[in-house]
Order: sequence, then structure tokens, then C-alpha cells
Amino acid sequence: SPERLSKTNNPNFIKIAQRWVIEESNRPDLLDIIVQISDVHGTVIASSPNVSRRIVFPQTIFSDAVRGNERFDTVRAAFSSDKPTTLRVFTKPIYEQATVIYIVQVASPMTTIHNALEDLKSILVVLLPLTILFTGLIGFALATVTLRPVAAMIKSVQQITARNLKLRVPVPRTRDEIHDLAVTFNDMLARLEQSFETQRQFVQDASHELKTPLTILEGEISVALKKQRSPEEYQAVLESCREEIERLTAIVSNLLMLARLEDHAREGERVACDLGQLLAEIVTDLNVLAEQKNVHLDYVPVSGLVVTGSPEYLRRVFLNLIDNAIKYSYPHGTVTIRCQRSRDSVCITVHDTGCGIPEQDMPHIFDRFYRVDKARAAGGFGLGLSIARSIVSAHQGTITANSNPEHGTTFTVRLPAN
Repeated sequence: SPERLSKTNNPNFIKIAQRWVIEESNRPDLLDIIVQISDVHGTVIASSPNVSRRIVFPQTIFSDAVRGNERFDTVRAAFSSDKPTTLRVFTKPIYEQATVIYIVQVASPMTTIHNALEDLKSILVVLLPLTILFTGLIGFALATVTLRPVAAMIKSVQQITARNLKLRVPVPRTRDEIHDLAVTFNDMLARLEQSFETQRQFVQDASHELKTPLTILEGEISVALKKQRSPEEYQAVLESCREEIERLTAIVSNLLMLARLEDHAREGERVACDLGQLLAEIVTDLNVLAEQKNVHLDYVPVSGLVVTGSPEYLRRVFLNLIDNAIKYSYPHGTVTIRCQRSRDSVCITVHDTGCGIPEQDMPHIFDRFYRVDKARAAGGFGLGLSIARSIVSAHQGTITANSNPEHGTTFTVRLPAN
């Protein structure tokens, strides 16, 4: 009958609900779960066996459920003793024909969670200081082992001075950043040592070159002052002194040129420079010198050889190379100047038919004050090729030499094309 099927005020339904709550409450996984079923008036019709009395939840929860709303809440309530307990409650209304007839409330005490949190707090209070101490000891040990190579490097660096640049920092066997740092530092020390050695050699060579004309000046003046001389003799002494002063001036000018070239910010004005036209002008200027030595200048003008650079400095490079080629060529020889343009560079070669450069001198021909002709029969200060290399390097180019005693010497200059 409809009365049997109805849940409202049905004794059979209430018995079934009570039996179901008791049976489900005995499940091992639901021992801590509290169930309370009430009608819309607050009368409890079924509850868990572990509930000794009606659990009184806040009225707002019950009223909200009567209006048909489900909700989760955390409340303080007593269910088995007078001592309130924190509960997590789920409240759900039960409908019959779109009308709320019962309120089911399922609650779980927060005691287990609170106890677990308290246990965790106790464990953390004990373990956290021990963990910090243990981690600190491990970190200190690792830092000591890791930084030991750094300490060795610091000790080595403290011993390095300008007088013992040959010292190097120890390189650890580990392939890590400290290994790379040590290798990089040693590379830097090698470059510094090379720079200091070059500077020391330069000072020695410059002192020697400057000392020679000064010694000649001092000797000639001392001899001239030893006795009374005729005006012609004094004039000869002054002429000789002037030659030595000119030599000193030329040396100082070349040294200043090298110093300026070491500063890339002072490479001269950079403009588009036509090397074909520049070489034609140089060949015209040196034709007189070549004719005096019975040397033929063979140059075929080429158009389109444009580079970006300083015309003044580039002129000095090729003037020096062609002048040297004329100077060291045998009489009736030929100096050949050739130009070639590739996609990204310009190549100029200067070849002479002279005596060539000995093999043992080839590695040093670009060094400052180095002269293949030790007797200075050809003159010069040994700075021309060094200046030429500095100028070409400042223009991001290269200069190389190839020599054969039977076929002469060839200098090759490569510059980036414009």
C-alpha cells in the first residue's frame, strides 16, 4: 500500500534505517564514523551505537538542510560524553516527492587527525634540529672538499708576481667549473708572461737602438771639443750629429707608431680605400728608386679592390713591403705586385727576386728591431715589418711571408673586402 512505501512516519522504514545504521557502524573501516538521522523537527530516528545521546549541531546547519542544502562543516559537539569533540560533519537532506523528510548527518571525529599532527609535531621537534645539524656537517664537509682546489689556487696566486710569472695554479683532475677556472687562469698567466717578456725584450732592443746614435753623438762631440778646429771641420761634425739626430727621431717616431697601433681606438680614420689606386700611386713614387737599382716594378692595376681602413696606414704597409723588395732585389731583378679579389677578402702579394731570407730568420722577421742583415748594410731599424703587421692586424687582416734563397721572397697581405 502507499503507506508501506512511504518513508514519512513509517515505523517499518524507521526500523530498517536503525538496523542499517547499526550494521554499517560495525564495519571495521567505519568504526570512527558517526551517523545520525533526524526528521525535519529534529527528532532522532536512528543513530550510531557509539552515540549515547542526540548530537546537537548548530541550528544553522539543520535549518539550511531543511531548506534542501547539502553542506560540510567543522563543529564542536559532544556525542559520547560531556566533553565536546571537534567533528567534521556532512549534512544531506532526504527527499520524498520533492519534500525534505529526513536529515542525514555523517560525522567523523578530528581526534585521529589531531593526534597524528601532534605526533608529527613531536617528531619534527626532535628530528628537525638533528637534520639541520647533520645537513650542516655534510655541507661543511662537501664545501671543504670542493673548495680545497680553490684554496690551493689562492695560495699559488699569492706567490705570483711580475718576477715569477712562470708559476701556474694547480689544475684539479675533476672536470668541473673549478677545473675550467684553473685552466683559464693559467692561459691568462701565459698571455701575461708573453706580454711581459715582449715588453722586456722591447725595452732592451729600444735601449740598444737608442744607445748607438747617442754614443756616436757623444763621441763626435767629445772629439770635436778636444782641440780647436776649422769651421769646415765643425760643420762636418754638426752634419754627422744631425744624421744621428734624424736617426733618433726616426726610431722614436716608429716606436710611437707602434704604441698608437696597440690602441685600436687610434687606428686612423676609417674610410673606403681603393687599394688598386693606392698601389698605383706607390709604384709611381718608387719607380725612381727602382730605376736607380736597375729593378723593374711589375704591377697590373686592378679595379674594385675596395677595403675599409686608414689610407695613411695602409699606404705605409705597402710602401714598406715594396721598398724592401726593391732594396733586397738583385740588379736587373723584378718586383712583382699582384692583386686578387675573392668574395670576402682582398689579397695583395709582393714578390722580389732577391737573396731571400734564411730559414732560421723567418720566425722572427716580424719581431721588433729584428734585422736579417746584421751588418745593417741595407739600413733600417728592424721596425718596418713589425709596424706593417700591427697595421694589418688592426684592420682585421693577416700578413705572411714565404722565402726561398733561389727564388726570392713573397709577402702576402689579406684584408676584409668592403
